[in-house]
Amino acid sequence: MDRYIEQLIEDLLSAEASQIAIRSHLDILGECEVLEPDSDDCEFNDCSETMPLSQIVNLDKSIFPPAEKLSDEQIDLIYIHLLRVLDNYNFFLDFPDNVPNRVKYSMLLAIFDEETTCSNAYVTNIEFCDYDYDTCPFGIELCQCKMYEDRCD
Repeated sequence: MDRYIEQLIEDLLSAEASQIAIRSHLDILGECEVLEPDSDDCEFNDCSETMPLSQIVNLDKSIFPPAEKLSDEQIDLIYIHLLRVLDNYNFFLDFPDNVPNRVKYSMLLAIFDEETTCSNAYVTNIEFCDYDYDTCPFGIELCQCKMYEDRCD
């Protein structure tokens, strides 16, 4: 499994470097969001149409081992590199404070095939909770829904 994790990290580093190069090229040309979605000149554009997250970042969910087969250290390593890839696509993962990376990894993989949008110029917030205290997927220990609810009262 260790060799597989090493190869996966190499793939994630390559995906990150590729996206950094595309964004740098677009920034230099000043084409961040001006090209039409069908334009062949822009590999990363407005993405006003939705598509699965895995397709946007070009990483199939099947390449990621299930959390139960990984140690905490392996999860941390994979999650940190995956987070860097997503960050370069302007995705922000909205998790409450103190959620372990193991939980984040599993929840992220669970939505990998869900439709979303992306943007080269704006941050796309990916939420894992609908902010309903009674149905919070993080449980009472980590839930911040009550805090947000109290602020609105």
